[in-house]
Amino acid sequence: MAIKARKLKKTEMPERTALYEVRNSCDIAVEEKQDDGSLDQVILEYQLGSGDTGYFAKEYRPENVKKEGSKVIDITAVMLNHDKKCVRWHLYDIKDTLAGDGTVTKLYNQWNSGLRYLQNNILDQASAYSMAPDLGVITRCYDEERMKRLKNEYQKLCDGAEKPPEDMPLSKRKKRPDIAKCRGTLKAVQAILDRSFQGEEKGDTYDIHIRQLVCEDDRIYKMKFSV
Repeated sequence: MAIKARKLKKTEMPERTALYEVRNSCDIAVEEKQDDGSLDQVILEYQLGSGDTGYFAKEYRPENVKKEGSKVIDITAVMLNHDKKCVRWHLYDIKDTLAGDGTVTKLYNQWNSGLRYLQNNILDQASAYSMAPDLGVITRCYDEERMKRLKNEYQKLCDGAEKPPEDMPLSKRKKRPDIAKCRGTLKAVQAILDRSFQGEEKGDTYDIHIRQLVCEDDRIYKMKFSV
């Protein structure tokens, strides 16, 4: 099995975009500083047993992917067990607040890119292994009712763009929202409400998990989970 990754040293801080091989049990912190100076901190717990090899990347972007226009996801974490021939993987982005059309659309695109990079560079090397997927978002705040309102808003925009009134003046027709963008946003919002994501390759469907950061004090929001 040839997975291209750097070996993570015990005292090393992982760099952005690179994929690391984790050979020893350890905790890896992923931090996001927000505009107000507060900090979101996610602790990934790697507990390696017999036959285990871990992998980690922050904002993973393979070397063959150009930086310009590419989308990256905050956390790519994988545990391969070669004895049991199984894989656990985690794809998560950190958002202080999960709301707004721009945030939702970006997150959906990040899932697509993260899943494609993961598949091409790791999972394809273990195609005979059983898979335990874990995809989602880590956030301080998720407002379900606001997400439902966003869905209704974009449903109306899509309906209006697809079937404009026959008597609509040409000037207004030209100002209609971009139907492709409306559909893209609506798809992303619907996926989060349904807690269900299917990649752009139309392959497997994955549950979407929304993990909540916990406020430790006014400046630090934190959570941890086992890889």
